[in-house]
Amino acid sequence: MTTRADRTALPAAPLTLNRREALQGLGVLAVATTAACSDASPGSENLGGTADATTTGAGNGTSVTTGGSTSSSLSTSSASASTSSSATVGGTNTTGSAATDTTSAESSAGGSGGSTNATTTDGSTTTGEAAGGSGGTGGDELSAPPFDDVPVCTASPTDGAGQGPFYIHDQEKDDDVSLYRQDIRGRYDAAAEPGIEMQLHLRILDATSTSCNGAPVSDVEVYIWHTDAQGFYSGFGNPGDQKPDEPYQGVPGQNDLDNPDRFCRGAQISNADGVVSFRSIFPGWYNGRDIHIHLVVLKKGSASRGRDTYQGGDHLFTTQFYFEPEFTRSVHEVFEPYKRRTSIAKYEDAVLADEANNSGLRAKASLSGELVVAQMQILLTPT
Repeated sequence: MTTRADRTALPAAPLTLNRREALQGLGVLAVATTAACSDASPGSENLGGTADATTTGAGNGTSVTTGGSTSSSLSTSSASASTSSSATVGGTNTTGSAATDTTSAESSAGGSGGSTNATTTDGSTTTGEAAGGSGGTGGDELSAPPFDDVPVCTASPTDGAGQGPFYIHDQEKDDDVSLYRQDIRGRYDAAAEPGIEMQLHLRILDATSTSCNGAPVSDVEVYIWHTDAQGFYSGFGNPGDQKPDEPYQGVPGQNDLDNPDRFCRGAQISNADGVVSFRSIFPGWYNGRDIHIHLVVLKKGSASRGRDTYQGGDHLFTTQFYFEPEFTRSVHEVFEPYKRRTSIAKYEDAVLADEANNSGLRAKASLSGELVVAQMQILLTPT
């Protein structure tokens, strides 16, 4: 487990990288994207089709070939230049820095331990998620599909629910694991089904740009957090405090930061294309809220403010985004552990994404087999 003490003890070196870049393996993720506006041709992302793509990892000669039915033209790459291992992807043996080298993956991606298996993808099903507990491990890194069909030409709205009570900054606890990692899978109950993997790609854009989609905003900190498949948040309260089936009554509270779990929450620094990517679990729901994902964008090198709401200073933007009801149903009414909770009366409200004063932001999402690929563009005013 990588702790804050481990990170702060790193030897000084004549590099221009800051602490967060060093933790991520010498810089931000190498993610290739294509920017286009609303006249993009349909099907340009090859969603739900059959793909045979080859990607070479940055800096280590890693070559990964993906075959079979995939949810998009996703490929995997490695940020580590020093590891060597092999994995099986779509029936094809791949050599290089793959998911099987969990030790190196954790050290570069800030994984926080827990039970982790090698990741093997057959085109429709992914195994090897972090099993409960703290969650968030190393693993194959993601490349974002094109954003051709995700045009947004106006500034993104904030959300009436604001930041919410359960944000955790990377520097908030000295003995904490690093939140700067791409793989944030995990769950509250290790005995329950893990839920459906979600590969989430976010693109941060400058709303003051004169172009249709804005200009990419690089080198900003992008935090996300959401519930696991059963509706539990990580990091707060004691076992039994959270009761997703019942209306939230303020327990656990936002100051009850006693739990070391960190599943379904993480951070990345946007690359030159303004993109960050996360491997997570499609969120569940809890009584009183629609299914949603929290997002906070901060200036690079931001400082923790503890339990305060982030406004001004190094804070750039806060919002929450949702999913189309039809898409949510295609996951929650088919797969466990989501399906068991659809008999609860409040489920019908939770999938509608129509809370008063919500942002109106809904991610583009596709489902192929047991894999969700979701994308969202966020337009903000950088300062």
